[in-house]
Amino acid sequence: MAVKGHAAPPTPWSKNLAEPKIDPTAYVHSFSNIIGDVRIGAHVLVAPGTSIRADEGFPFYIGDESNIQDGVVIHGLDEGKVKGDDGQSYSVWIGKNSSITHLSLIHGPAYVGDNCFIGFRSTVFNARVGNGCIVMMHALIQDVEIPPENMFPREQLSLTNNKPIAYRA
Repeated sequence: MAVKGHAAPPTPWSKNLAEPKIDPTAYVHSFSNIIGDVRIGAHVLVAPGTSIRADEGFPFYIGDESNIQDGVVIHGLDEGKVKGDDGQSYSVWIGKNSSITHLSLIHGPAYVGDNCFIGFRSTVFNARVGNGCIVMMHALIQDVEIPPENMFPREQLSLTNNKPIAYRA
């Protein structure tokens, strides 16, 4: 159960931080940290040691049935937004039924679609990861748009002219 409290104190980027909006069916471990305009859907798991900090870039959206595993950091820049599936602008969008695994970094502007797996210690920054993608461990996904239904083994991820060379699962 999440520890109830007040919104974090103002920062240089956000003088009046919004309270997170967390669906009552979500499980947020008390050793996690959620600050600012973060919208967490139904049946989401937020594991211990996570930091979800919408104090500079915001808002963040985490879709139903997703899991944010131990040690994940989600943060965003003040500049740059992605379009969410609802047509609105977000610093970070994580779709439904996606897994952001241990010690990963999702740094906005970033979009992770539905049914995605972001592998251990991977980084997604200034990128769009399409629905159904699998990103293996220790990968850097930056400044690209990855088409849906692709798998990226860490050793084979490469870019050409800011377009990914896709390796289908």
